[in-house]
Amino acid sequence: MIPLSLDMGGGGAMALHAFPPPAGMAPKGGVIFYMDAFGLRPELDGLCEQYAQDGWFALLPDLYWRLPRRSFPVPPSAGAPLDPAMTEANLATTMTMTTADTRIVLDDAARRFGLQRFGAVGHCMGARHALAAATAWPDRVLAAACLHGGRMVTEGADSPHLLIRRCPGPLYIAMARDDETCPEAHQRLLEAEAQAAGPRVTIERVDALHGWTFPERYCYDAAAARRGFAHVRGLFGGAIASPPTGS
Repeated sequence: MIPLSLDMGGGGAMALHAFPPPAGMAPKGGVIFYMDAFGLRPELDGLCEQYAQDGWFALLPDLYWRLPRRSFPVPPSAGAPLDPAMTEANLATTMTMTTADTRIVLDDAARRFGLQRFGAVGHCMGARHALAAATAWPDRVLAAACLHGGRMVTEGADSPHLLIRRCPGPLYIAMARDDETCPEAHQRLLEAEAQAAGPRVTIERVDALHGWTFPERYCYDAAAARRGFAHVRGLFGGAIASPPTGS
């Protein structure tokens, strides 16, 4: 892992963890990993390393760089309370902010590493930010995966689910069972938007709890995590690693 610090303007700096593929392997493309609400930690580094070992150049930006507190304890069980400050940080970090951040990440990756084609993958909180990135920057973020996304439906005109039809690239959306952050009514709305968007969107309900991809969490489901990773690899392989038609 290469620790970096990006100049965000106005005196601000964002931590960015970079994970190149193994020595001697040319990257298939880039993957921007959008963190969950607990913030950067070794567990997320490990997930990014999976993409690097598969031949991708993975980037993990700290979406909380504007905040005084940037990481929060992960609950050890389903009944353990969440830190209220974590919820505040989650809500304070808007898609408008992270799409602006993504542009800086993309520009820096092009200059520093020569990366031009990316996929975006977001877990939990990160799912909506990955979707927003692929909608805002479709010429460089060519596909997005949203894994057990939370707060994907809101009452506002800027609700993340409304981006599904606007995003021109392929999407994979995997929803968890019994998910308070994405309840049944929200899942139905996501499915309706996916159906309206057509075959470029794959959506499914996974028989696993919210957070099933995180190997250090009580809710980890190894089989579901392997299947999800395989879906994302296939999505990115088709949209990013494959050359454009006519090239």
